[in-house]
Amino acid sequence: MLLAIAILAGLSACDSSPSEPEPERIVVDLDFTAESHGWESGFSDFNVGDEENMELAAGHERLPEPLSDRGYGLHVGATNRSDDVFMYWTGRIDDLAPDTRYRIEFRVEFATSAPSNCVGVGGPPGEAVHLKVGATPVRPEPIDDDGYYQMNIDKGNQLSSGSDAIRIGHVGNTVSECTDWVFEMKTVESEEVFEATTDSDGALWLLVGTDSGFEARTELYYTRYRATLQEL
Repeated sequence: MLLAIAILAGLSACDSSPSEPEPERIVVDLDFTAESHGWESGFSDFNVGDEENMELAAGHERLPEPLSDRGYGLHVGATNRSDDVFMYWTGRIDDLAPDTRYRIEFRVEFATSAPSNCVGVGGPPGEAVHLKVGATPVRPEPIDDDGYYQMNIDKGNQLSSGSDAIRIGHVGNTVSECTDWVFEMKTVESEEVFEATTDSDGALWLLVGTDSGFEARTELYYTRYRATLQEL
């Protein structure tokens, strides 16, 4: 899918000596409150055949109360009976330089009902659900690895980052009353340096997902995704 991108020209130094201009920054800014932009959902890290027991759910859906007046989001949900479920959305961008390495910064906005500083089965419902972002030249998808769904990319595992995705935070919101699961908006930005290389056609697959150690249900709605790319 071809996504709209904005290019910000680099600024040269303000002294009299000649200098190389800073590489252009390419900004991919996707608003999911009105449309899905063709993004695809997926799940991994559980036994093949256990899909019904995991109660998997995904779709472009209206935000829950009290946020319904904000429009729609990329909904994803699962009951983490495997103690390790990974649930994600991914989309392809084109028109980048082929076989080229980029530095990428991420910003993700989403709705979450998980309270913070609470005790949960296997881990807290907020801090044990790790938010990850990434980019890869291959389409992210689960593969059957001897009866267990694993991702075909290196996303790391729970708290740890991988070469294709990094942890940028968790899904806990500002609610500290552990019996009140109220949806709030949350925004998280990457701080760790992340790099990815395009394929021979100049394409990358962007990714956002959660790697969970909380052994119960998590529901999220992604409303905005921003990736800023700079050629290395």
